[in-house]
Amino acid sequence: MARPVLPGILLEGHECSGKTTVARLVAADLAAAGRRVAAAHATVTSSGLLDAMLHEAVATFADSAGRPFRDPRLWRRFNSVRSAQLMIDAELVAAQEPPGRYDVFLQDRYWLTQHAFNTFLTPGARYLTREWIDAHAPRFTVQVYLTCDPATRVRRTVARPAKHAVNAFLQRHIDEIAVLDELTIEQLVDRDEWTVLSSSAGTPRALADEVLRLFHARLPRPLLMERV
Repeated sequence: MARPVLPGILLEGHECSGKTTVARLVAADLAAAGRRVAAAHATVTSSGLLDAMLHEAVATFADSAGRPFRDPRLWRRFNSVRSAQLMIDAELVAAQEPPGRYDVFLQDRYWLTQHAFNTFLTPGARYLTREWIDAHAPRFTVQVYLTCDPATRVRRTVARPAKHAVNAFLQRHIDEIAVLDELTIEQLVDRDEWTVLSSSAGTPRALADEVLRLFHARLPRPLLMERV
């Protein structure tokens, strides 16, 4: 199947980059403007199988306290399950008819951060290869990668309770996440479909405004003028 192109916004970023806060503001603004917004996290579609796979992936880190960040046993299990989940989700997206209830997709985290985990922590496994991404990973009208400086990331970690075992593991190793963030940005240098924005200095409101500006600038004129 051809690579799907979804009318909407993808927000990516590693732990404590600010993407969820920005996503909430963007979703509220789109809804206030009369857009029908489909907001999702981790996968675009939803099913019992995908939910079970996410639960299995998260459970990998349930007893990870004291384990080093670059523990191959942890990452092989997590990366294999999460990557398989994303591949199934991409096939479901490609097979579905265009949705009638929504006209803007807002995705909080998808395949990019997982691709970074795969590339730098289980490189020999070749999960979510660049060839697969170029052929099958759904694209969005606007794809934004949020980054921040290490001090900001640490400060947010202290203020933000972990939602689940993966968050807790990543927050315990926040210095490693800063390194992974730099490596991910290097991967995006020649990828013109991505915009990198820093959340270190700008407020969430300013970032949300910039994301919406990018989205509206790339909309076809008929869609831009349409009232929903």
